[in-house]
Amino acid sequence: MARREDEGWRRHVVEQVLPRMEATEPAATGFQPATAADFGPVAFHGNRTPDDAAALLPDAAATKAIAIGQRFTDLFAAVPTHDQVQELRLEVTVLKNRLADLKRPLSEGGSPVPATPWQVEDVERQIKRAEKELARVTELKETRSVRSTAAGQLRQSVNDWVLRGIPGDCTLDVIADAPVAELLKKNESLSDGVERYRLRQREGAAERHRVNSQQWPVSMAEAAARELIERLADAGRPNLENAIEHNLPISFATTRLTTKIVNVDAPGAIGYAEMPDVLGLLTWVLRDQLLAQINAGFREIGDDKNALDQQQRETMLATIDADSLATERAECALIWHAAERGEIIDFRADTTPMCAIGVALRTVPRAEPPGTSYGLSWDLAGGRQR
Repeated sequence: MARREDEGWRRHVVEQVLPRMEATEPAATGFQPATAADFGPVAFHGNRTPDDAAALLPDAAATKAIAIGQRFTDLFAAVPTHDQVQELRLEVTVLKNRLADLKRPLSEGGSPVPATPWQVEDVERQIKRAEKELARVTELKETRSVRSTAAGQLRQSVNDWVLRGIPGDCTLDVIADAPVAELLKKNESLSDGVERYRLRQREGAAERHRVNSQQWPVSMAEAAARELIERLADAGRPNLENAIEHNLPISFATTRLTTKIVNVDAPGAIGYAEMPDVLGLLTWVLRDQLLAQINAGFREIGDDKNALDQQQRETMLATIDADSLATERAECALIWHAAERGEIIDFRADTTPMCAIGVALRTVPRAEPPGTSYGLSWDLAGGRQR
């Protein structure tokens, strides 16, 4: 009966409803051209990611990022090349060989015309001058290579951080450089101010190490030991219920041991064995004695006066990190002020990228995901589609 009703409804739709819809529907005139308003902001998907950090930065930060890259380019161009150093080494070698030829006697294959003293002195003078130039260029190459490498590392870290290190729910805010008068002490030069801030950062690193090296409170160690002993005792408890309820032998807990097998054809072979859990059984029997001995050892070596718990550590480390970040921003601000005055002060290779380019992260709330479209949701309580 239901099948006949469905067939009748389909026939009604085909014969009556569809012709009316086609008659009232406007004629198609082709595709409408899209406008700029139809498209949202450009987004990068998959492998289509930008490779220029400056393109993603605010103008002030982009200017600093470009300047950091230019510093590396200039320093790298000023490094003497390997060919230049090798050419000087070759010149020294040629001059030394010539001097040896001049001094070689006729019996050993020397020139039949002996060299005059002034010829020998002239070659010796050329050798000294060439060796001095070689030492100068070699030292220059080493010094400038260090500066160039540090600048290159900072440029790379800035690019990596901007392109791949910024969290998705954060945006960048420009942090203006503080005035020189607020950053320097009385009669202090820019370079001296930079060194003072760097010393303060080293002191902060030492303070961070001291905090991380402090002992934990004895009470925390005792609580962890109590939890460990209880876990081992519960795992090593023998099964007594089967003996009472089913007249079966007492079964002791076992543990699985893993060992590496050597002297076999299969490299990396591993063996397994089931053994009685002796440690668990002893812990079950001597639970109180073990815990008392462990706690006594903690009290003997513990120093609760200088111990720090988790909250104290986090508070102190947060204060140190905030101070270090402010100090590093002041250091970078002085370096940029020096650049404006024509004085070049190198950045540290491990300078924090956001301090070097003068930005800060700010978390932005994420947009709520769109709800389920009407007609595609399901009422779980009512068991019907909405």
